[in-house]
This record gives sequence, C-alpha cells and structure tokens, in this order.
Amino acid sequence: MEFVKREFLFVIFSILMIGFIINNPDEIKNLYSYISWSTIRALIVLILITTAFKISNVFDDMAINIIKLFKTEKYLALFFITLTAFLSMFLTNDITLFIIVPLTIALNLKNDISKLVFFEAMSANVGSMLTPIGNPQNLYLFREWDISFFDFIHTMFAIFIIKFIILIIFIFILFPNNKLQIINLKSKKRDYFLFFSSLLLFFTFIVALEINFVRFLIPIIILFYLFANIKVLKQFDYFLIITFMLMFIDFSIMAKIPYIKNIIDSINLDFFNTFNLSILLSEVMSNVPATIFISNFSKDYTAISYGVNIAGSSLVLASLANIIAIRMLKNNRYYLTFHKFSIPYFLISYIAIIFYLKIV
Repeated sequence: MEFVKREFLFVIFSILMIGFIINNPDEIKNLYSYISWSTIRALIVLILITTAFKISNVFDDMAINIIKLFKTEKYLALFFITLTAFLSMFLTNDITLFIIVPLTIALNLKNDISKLVFFEAMSANVGSMLTPIGNPQNLYLFREWDISFFDFIHTMFAIFIIKFIILIIFIFILFPNNKLQIINLKSKKRDYFLFFSSLLLFFTFIVALEINFVRFLIPIIILFYLFANIKVLKQFDYFLIITFMLMFIDFSIMAKIPYIKNIIDSINLDFFNTFNLSILLSEVMSNVPATIFISNFSKDYTAISYGVNIAGSSLVLASLANIIAIRMLKNNRYYLTFHKFSIPYFLISYIAIIFYLKIV
C-alpha cells in the first residue's frame, strides 16, 4: 500500500495501459512508437543533474544564510516566492519544491507556513513555464516544436511576466508584516565539487539540446555520477521516467478511441479554442497528460503551452507540483484550502492574459 500511495500515478497509468491492451491487443506493436524518446532522454539527463544539485545541499545552505536577513513574514514570502520561481526555471518545478518546501517547514516558524507553501507551489508553476526545461510538459513541447532554447523563452516571456507580476501583487496583499521567529536552522554538509561539476554538466546539457546531442550525453553523465557520487544514481527517480513513458502510451491510445476522437475533431481548434481546451484538460487530467493528449489533435504548440502552463496554478490536480507541495504539509485539509488562493489567482491571471492576447 505504501508503494501505491507513493507511486500512484505509475499505478494508474499502468492499469490504464493494461486495460487498453486487453481491449486492443494489436496496440502492443505500436507502444514503442508512441513514446517521445527525445523527451525521455532529455528528462533523464535533467533529473540526474537536478538530483545531484539536491544531494549537494548547496542551495539549502545558501537559502538558510539569506533567510537570516529577513525579519517579517511578507519579505520572507517575497524571497521564497522569487527564489522558487527562479530555481524552477532550471531545476523543474517538482525538484525545486523538493528543495524549497522542506526548507520552509524546517524553519520552525510560529507563523502559519501553509499559505507560504501554497504560493511556493504556484510560484514553481509560474517560473517553470518560462523555459523548455522548467517542467515536463515544456520539455515535450520543446522537442516536438523543434525551436531553439531562446525562441521558447521569447514565446513564453510575456505570459510569464504577467503571471509573475500578479503573483507578487498577491504576496504584498495577503502576507502581513508580522515579525518572524526562526529557530533551529541547521546547516547541512555541502558537496561543492558535485554542485559545480553538475552545473558544468547542466550548461553542457543546454548545448546538447540545441544540437540534438542528448543521446550521446546520457552515458557520459551516468559514468560521471557512478564515480563522482553514486547517491545520484541511487536517488534517481526511475519510476518517474517509466510513468512518463506510460503517459505517452496511454494518451496516444486514448486519442485514437473513436468516441473521444470524434468529440475533439468536432471542435474548431483555432488558437483560442486550443488554448482553452488545454486549460480544461489540465484541470481534469493534470497538465502533462493534457499536453500529450491534445498534441494528437493540434500542432499549435504556442496555444497548448500557454494553456497547460497557465492551468498549473489553478486546481490542485492541474499540476503534480501542487500535489507534491501540499503532501509535504501532511494535512489533507490543505488540498481544499489551497483553492482559496489558487482559484482567484488563476482567474485574475487568465483574464489579464486573455486581454493581452486580444491586443497583441
């Protein structure tokens, strides 16, 4: 049961795949072709490097030293939200939250930190939307889109700025100037060699993405971590990779089901319909599966990327990052409380972005 709770997405998508294959055994021969291998390869490298960053403890220690500079809840929130947005651009939203949320909880504040964690989750979704490596759906779209790293950033920049400005306004309004009492800050042992070597590998990865060289980089990185710090390979999230492979298979098969295909085909998938459908699907199936699914019907990757990324900061199900953050609070009532902040933020952001898209 513990495995099912921890890897519930893997279990769900495995059951779906088995059901689809039982219903249509001929699909077995298509399974390999359904997987976007360029996305999987890039995701493997990204998770390896970000796992190394986490193990190095350098980010944790840097954050602890900066936190000591802040005296009020409002400015601590501004710092954490900005840091989360920045890190998620490069470490992915999920990995960033695995670093930031435990650090926030470990501060042992007398202030209620649940609201701060909610906004850290929203900030991770906002920051990660800017770059092609910020989250899994962007990585997939980037590989399918076949554009440059900086072209992707240019496409997403205006939407990111709108969402980030609104997020900062929310912080100023919702977080008070209450004084902080921070106790029991513990500095962890840092591995600077692992951190800086991984940083070098990260920049090498960006270059490899541009020249389609990632497949040759994977064995080099695996060999490096095998000798540099085997913990990276031990703590690598293997089930996450398999889960994404299952997502590609399940939603590629689902897109071929006649009833579903007829419904989607009946919609005129112009820019705004694709944009809104991407949001709607993200709310009911999360933004990564929604991206894979709708890409079977539309190649308007700008509309899809806008929709699935904007949706991430709405319902808790819309992004796995939301679930990760709230699970760490260890209180199920927060799954509902989260929406008290996320839904108003989503609606205001949505209206502002629609207005922007109508005038540009």
